Amino acid sequence: MATKQFTVNTYKMALGYQNSATWNGKKIKIQGYITCYDKDHRFIMYFLHDSSPVPDPTYIPANKVGAIFLPFKDMPMYVDMVRNEKPVYAYLNSTHPEWNSIKTSNEPVGEEES
Repeated sequence: MATKQFTVNTYKMALGYQNSATWNGKKIKIQGYITCYDKDHRFIMYFLHDSSPVPDPTYIPANKVGAIFLPFKDMPMYVDMVRNEKPVYAYLNSTHPEWNSIKTSNEPVGEEES
């Protein structure tokens, strides 16, 4: 089992309509993605078209990359988190890739971001 948690230092996002890609033998239709980076790892959140098959989440420690596949309608929540929260952490797990996620640390109730 390999796990990795890292502080997201930078991110990149893109939007499209039905950009196609092949993932583990499945042809998927990507409408957007957010990639979170630290110095050597990446965590990619792919947001899929309604008609797309949904691959299983993955974390490949040797390649230092993890991914999850989500409905496109969920993209605004993830964009809001990476834009407005600080710090944001990515969590990757090779045994339980369904646990791959982004999260914040504990914050006081009512705290505003500065």
